[in-house]
Amino acid sequence: MVSWVKKLLRESAVSLGIIRRPDLVGVLVGDHPLPDAMEAGKVYIVGGPGYQKWAVFRCPKHEDEIIQLSLMQNRRPRWSITLDFLDRPTIHPSVRQLDGAYAHFWVKSGAIDWCADTGRIPNSRAKY
Repeated sequence: MVSWVKKLLRESAVSLGIIRRPDLVGVLVGDHPLPDAMEAGKVYIVGGPGYQKWAVFRCPKHEDEIIQLSLMQNRRPRWSITLDFLDRPTIHPSVRQLDGAYAHFWVKSGAIDWCADTGRIPNSRAKY
């Protein structure tokens, strides 16, 4: 379906109270986006027909930080991302930053679900 039609359907569903406004929306792109061109609230899925390489987006806690998640099956760590018919992303497993904002969250149907340890240094990185 054409992206503007999906956007119209998504905005209509939000206006009617059928769904909540998504925190994140997925966008398929062929190349890595330049940081200056990246919009907050968009997950850029880098890849092509039949494959996904990266999910790249601005950190929802600190928008000047860029999060890059590998979607390549032969890499570790790796994540998976799916888009529903309204381009709302679901990312698995959770996203955990090991530096910077120390954000930790799940993304389900475009909604960010913050974990209780957001903003805290992970135990494996704590200095004793």
